[in-house]
Amino acid sequence: MKTLQLGQFSIDTVVETAGPFAPVDFVLPGVDLARLEQHSDWLMPRFLNAQRQLMMSFHSFVLRTPRHNILIDTCVGNDKERPLRQGWHRQQSNYLQSLAILGLKPEDIDFVCCTHLHADHVGWNTQLREGQWVPTFPNARYVFSDTEYKHWETEHRQALAQGRPTPNHGSFGDSVLPVVDAGQALMVEGGHDFEAGVQLEPAHGHTPGSCVLHARSAGEHAVFTGDIMHTPVQLIDLSWSSRFCHDPVQAQQVRQTLAEQLTDTSSWMMAAHFPDPVAGRIVSHAQGLRWSCDHS
Repeated sequence: MKTLQLGQFSIDTVVETAGPFAPVDFVLPGVDLARLEQHSDWLMPRFLNAQRQLMMSFHSFVLRTPRHNILIDTCVGNDKERPLRQGWHRQQSNYLQSLAILGLKPEDIDFVCCTHLHADHVGWNTQLREGQWVPTFPNARYVFSDTEYKHWETEHRQALAQGRPTPNHGSFGDSVLPVVDAGQALMVEGGHDFEAGVQLEPAHGHTPGSCVLHARSAGEHAVFTGDIMHTPVQLIDLSWSSRFCHDPVQAQQVRQTLAEQLTDTSSWMMAAHFPDPVAGRIVSHAQGLRWSCDHS
């Protein structure tokens, strides 16, 4: 994605990996494959390949305001032990080099905002140094939903006590707790204002404390939606929640509300896994809702 100018703000992406991820009916267990054929003119090949695999991207957003550099979600990370997901296991990506291309060093990040605490949204919170996980962004405050944090802390502690694998591929232990131990975590309840025009808003459902981030400047608006939608395929039927949703019914309700708010408006939607060019808008069509990528 080319830099998106949003009033006095700018938005860029830092892509970790992109390409075919998994069969659509694996990610969306309730999907009607026959209905996808009716939408092949706009779904394929950008969002769905010939093998019916979802085309997905794992990326962070960098929101730059006159006051702050805000990194939104931090992908999978390098060197993480993820044996149950081969593509993530001990990954070696050029994430920090991609950040440098944008003219940013880890020290330049003021806030890290995690929309939720799944493994592919917290990985670069930390990096491995001399055998220890330490915060990647030494000057940043890491903003976590208090509801989200408490849920996964409880799950993590119970798993340890019972001698079973910890949740989210162990990412709470290697990508969240080290940030808290370093004193860089900022736990927020409900909404949170980073500065004028940048606001975190609860959007519970995909996870118990998932959030979206709104950016508004000079009459322009963008919303960073995390995993409210994993793929534009979900616009065909907003009831199709992913297999990764903690509460599929509540996730559907949040997705429907979001679509009602954004459809046929000038607001940009910035989803965590939509493929390039990422920035787009929800538009109405004779066959229902569609995704319009008119920024490239």
